[in-house]
Amino acid sequence: MIRTTALLALCTLSACSGEMVTNVMPGEAITVNGNAFTVIETSRGVTVQNFETGRTNPAVLIVNAGLAAERVTGCTVEDIVKDGITNTYYASMACPE
Repeated sequence: MIRTTALLALCTLSACSGEMVTNVMPGEAITVNGNAFTVIETSRGVTVQNFETGRTNPAVLIVNAGLAAERVTGCTVEDIVKDGITNTYYASMACPE
């Protein structure tokens, strides 16, 4: 019984990853190539978050995070970096004047 409950809990938690979480987080929700992101514009640039649990290659995620930032802001990514082990990215943007 305990084993079944633990398995059910894991399945429930995995259902809360990705797009479901993105829709309740602050920022603009956007999906790029099947990856769900939230994009938040700040005074220092753009913060892009993804809530997957390791399904997509990190190199693909950073490219898609950059595309998400560009689509939401209408600007071009100058630089984008990943924050440690989380799927949070910080982008500096070049916007037309």
